[in-house]
Amino acid sequence: MNQPKTYTRSMSRWWLRRPNYKWYLIREGTSVLVVAYALFLLLGLSRLADSPEAFATWLAVLQSPVSIALHLLVFIAFAYHAWTWFGLLPQTMPLLRFRGEFIQNRTVVTAAIVVWIAVSVGILILMMRVLS
Repeated sequence: MNQPKTYTRSMSRWWLRRPNYKWYLIREGTSVLVVAYALFLLLGLSRLADSPEAFATWLAVLQSPVSIALHLLVFIAFAYHAWTWFGLLPQTMPLLRFRGEFIQNRTVVTAAIVVWIAVSVGILILMMRVLS
C-alpha cells in the first residue's frame, strides 16, 4: 500500500516572501550590532583599566576614518532598531485611557519618541558640560 505524499513547505528564503519579514529580520539583525557595540565599549573600559597608554591607543583607533564611518553605520542601525521598537510599543502594553477615552497608538509612539529624543539630548548636554 502506498503512503500518501506529505506536503512539506520550503523554508529557503522565507524572509523574502513578504516585505514585513525582511524588515523584521533587519531589525533583529540590528540587535546583534547593539550587542557587538556593547562589547566594543567594554573593551574600551578594559583598556582604561589596563593603563593610560592602552586607553590612548584605543582612543586613537576611534579617531580613524574607518572607525568614524563604522560608528555612523552603527548609529543608523541603532536609530532604526529604536524606531521600530517604539512602533511595537502599543502592541506590547495594555490600552491606555485618558479622561475616559482610549489613547491612539500613534499618540503613544509619538510620546515615546519625544521622550527618547529629550532624554538623549539631555544626556548629550550633560556629557558636554562634564567633559568641557
